[in-house]
Amino acid sequence: MIRFLFLFSLFFTSCTWNELPEVVCVPDEQVYLELVQPIIESNCISCHSTPNINSAFLKTYDGVIEAVNIYSLRYEVLSLNMPDEGLPPLSESEISVIKNWIDCE
Repeated sequence: MIRFLFLFSLFFTSCTWNELPEVVCVPDEQVYLELVQPIIESNCISCHSTPNINSAFLKTYDGVIEAVNIYSLRYEVLSLNMPDEGLPPLSESEISVIKNWIDCE
C-alpha cells in the first residue's frame, strides 16, 4: 500500500506535458541555398532587397531566418499575403517548399 501511495504521489508531482521544453528547429542552410533561395530571388527580392524597419530583408540566409522568426514569413506565404497584390502569386509547389523548409521537414 505504501508503495502504491508513493508511486501515486510521484505520478501527480512529476513533470507534465506542458512543462517539457519546446523543440525548435533551425531551417537547413543547404536546403535554403538549393531550393528556397531561387524562389525568393525570383519572387521576393524586388521588394525585400534592402534592410527596412517595416519589412523583411530577404537577400541573405540570415535575413530570411529573421523573417521567419520576426516577420512571420511562414504565415505571410501560406496566407497568400506575399507576394503583394499585382505580383504573380507563388505556385503551390513553391509554397510547399518554403513551408517544409521552415518546418524543418
